[in-house]
Amino acid sequence: MTKIGAIDMHEGEVNRHDSDLQVAQPFARAVVYSLQGVVYAFHTEQNVKRDVWLFTLLCAVELVLRPPLRDVALTMFVAMCVFAAELFNTAIELAVDIASQWRHHVVAGVAKDVASGAVTCVSIGAIALAVWLVVSLWPWHFWLFTGRHPVGAGMAAAGLIVVWTFRCWPHRQQAVIKRRRKGDEHGV
Repeated sequence: MTKIGAIDMHEGEVNRHDSDLQVAQPFARAVVYSLQGVVYAFHTEQNVKRDVWLFTLLCAVELVLRPPLRDVALTMFVAMCVFAAELFNTAIELAVDIASQWRHHVVAGVAKDVASGAVTCVSIGAIALAVWLVVSLWPWHFWLFTGRHPVGAGMAAAGLIVVWTFRCWPHRQQAVIKRRRKGDEHGV
């Protein structure tokens, strides 16, 4: 087992990642690696887990109120932007943790706060859009078991299936990551 910063990896994994960097990856392999990153974040990050539940609530509201396809597409896009911002934040935090060797450093803390601030900005926009959606549909009519806006309902259902597939997909941890959280003795 090799120690890379505070990440423990088996020798084969270190060599595999080194050789992958030297050889251009085919598209399918690149997709697999990116999906592994998404599954990692969906299993390990508390904020992403919270966002999954908020997304589920959004989809439930859209399935019951059945807004037009345009509104569903817009809310799905913004929700995916929130997930993307969380993934960027996770990547930045991991890179900063490795670079600072898990020691407290003022600049490392600021970098992590700025990345978190980006997520907050996108989340505020998502909340504003959700409020707009709910207000624009007033007076509410419950259309759950009707044929009203079937494509929008299908899009909401498909988004729900995709997000929960990522959340429930088995996560095979390839590295032991020892991250300290704020409040820990030497946390960043």
